[in-house]
Amino acid sequence: MPLSRSTPAATDSFRRHHHQMREMMERIHGMLEVTRVERDPGAVATILRELFGKFSIHLALEDRLLYPKLRGWPVPHLQAVADRFQSEMGGMKAEFDTYRRTWPGPQAISADPGRFVAETLSVLGALGQRISSEDLDLYPSFEATACSPAAQFGPFRADGDDWPVPGDDQLARALPRAIEDGRIVPFFQPKFDIFRKRITGFEALARWPDPDWGMIAPIRFIPAAEEAGLILALGEAMLAASCRAAVGWAAGGHAASIAVNVSPHQLSLGGDFVGMVSGVLAETGLPPARLELEITESVMMEPTLRGVIDALTAMGIGIAIDDFGTGYSSLAYLKRFSASTVKIDKSFIDDMPAALDSCILVDAIIRLGHGLGMTVVAEGVENVEQVEALELAGCDIIQGYAIAPALAGPQAFGLLANQGSAEHPPTGIGG
Repeated sequence: MPLSRSTPAATDSFRRHHHQMREMMERIHGMLEVTRVERDPGAVATILRELFGKFSIHLALEDRLLYPKLRGWPVPHLQAVADRFQSEMGGMKAEFDTYRRTWPGPQAISADPGRFVAETLSVLGALGQRISSEDLDLYPSFEATACSPAAQFGPFRADGDDWPVPGDDQLARALPRAIEDGRIVPFFQPKFDIFRKRITGFEALARWPDPDWGMIAPIRFIPAAEEAGLILALGEAMLAASCRAAVGWAAGGHAASIAVNVSPHQLSLGGDFVGMVSGVLAETGLPPARLELEITESVMMEPTLRGVIDALTAMGIGIAIDDFGTGYSSLAYLKRFSASTVKIDKSFIDDMPAALDSCILVDAIIRLGHGLGMTVVAEGVENVEQVEALELAGCDIIQGYAIAPALAGPQAFGLLANQGSAEHPPTGIGG
């Protein structure tokens, strides 16, 4: 399901950036009084660095995302507007970089606060003029020609209104048999290599398609399995089914890695869990290097589980830290656990690229992960702008509705087998 590139929302992010920049400029203008700068030059310099750091990110996003988008429209006027603004931005960036390179320290500011205030006001004035010009000239020109609706995705259960909804007691009674009969199955969400423009793996997600109740949401049956003491059986069943699917894909000539979520309760089994995983790999024939187990940040807080993680990685299995940034773990745990992948939680991706703070946080997580030799995956990526911003930040892998929802095994294999070359990816994000 390719996403539309022709939406008025294509420039919404940049307009939101402008709103944020104006708010910051108002704060700065309020501080740029000579007497105040004399009194606390360090605080003034710190806030100004924040402003200019955010504006640098905004300029980079415009240069890499907005202007190429404008040039993609077959409208000469828009192409001319893009050329003009990008040329003006080149001059602005040169002036801005010069200002940042000659940034005075607190002592220099104290020595001549009047000059510092005058120079900074001049830079702010140029930034404000640029923002106003784009708001008046560039955005209306683009939005007047952009009127195609974005792609819409159906609900989790398309015909949900027609299915009876089981009660909690009914669900609890049906659950053991559903697990035993293999009726709770893995669906597979593609993991897309953003630079090679190819699907290289899948995350397995448990789904329960019931003939009487339709597709039962995981938010219903997973808590029920935990309450009934069936989560271990369900976890083992999902792992085995996922590994068998991956082996079948490889036999069909299209190998892909598979990621399976693991609960703290499963890991607490210690050697028994390691033995179970080893047994599943031996039974299915999946190479350990093609299996990744996803754990949450909270698991890293449990010292007793470190040996389990080490035993799994010693087997050649990858470990991914899921939902990174939403827990309370210390960054020091990233060094202690031999994780190979860090997954950025969807909550950080949702506001990209409209919220500069989210862009900054995501960029920091990516740099941190790469600095520790980890692959970085972004979850919950839903539109082209998010894809482009993540590519700009250097993210490795993305997954979410911008690529595809979780698919049944045959459909997942079809997507894997039929994807085009690097120049022609299977979705609309590469074109």
